[in-house]
Amino acid sequence: MNKNNHEKIDNPTSYFFNVFSNAQLLKKTALGISYRYTGRNVLQAGLEYRLGETYDGSIIVGPSLLYTRADQTDKFIPEIHINFLRFGQMFGVSANPYSLEPRIGFSLFNAIFLNTGYAFPIHKEKYFKGITFGIQFNIAPKHSKFYDHLKMI
Repeated sequence: MNKNNHEKIDNPTSYFFNVFSNAQLLKKTALGISYRYTGRNVLQAGLEYRLGETYDGSIIVGPSLLYTRADQTDKFIPEIHINFLRFGQMFGVSANPYSLEPRIGFSLFNAIFLNTGYAFPIHKEKYFKGITFGIQFNIAPKHSKFYDHLKMI
């Protein structure tokens, strides 16, 4: 083993940084920022992780945080979601402590999601109910595997 390789192994901080910076997890992750109407105006921010690498089929999962105003107070509500994408078409579901929301929509290279759905209240406080729609922008690092790439024939 040469001296350079030995130094990298003996320094746990640089070893951890090297493993973490090359992790596949980060290469398929994006920050999602969106506006949704779910019976009220909602701002949303969260992480998106892509399973699969092809335009003809992938899955996007992630946690997020919803912000809305209800009863003259600010509400921050956790949510999880899963979206199935195939050829730019999207269907999925999100869940939070107040509703379940199945949705359908379109994906533009995984950079922008446009969707509509229906929020089914599951809590006595019906913050989210009825027909929904939203737009989401996904921001991923340069050279990310999160986005679909345009292929010229």
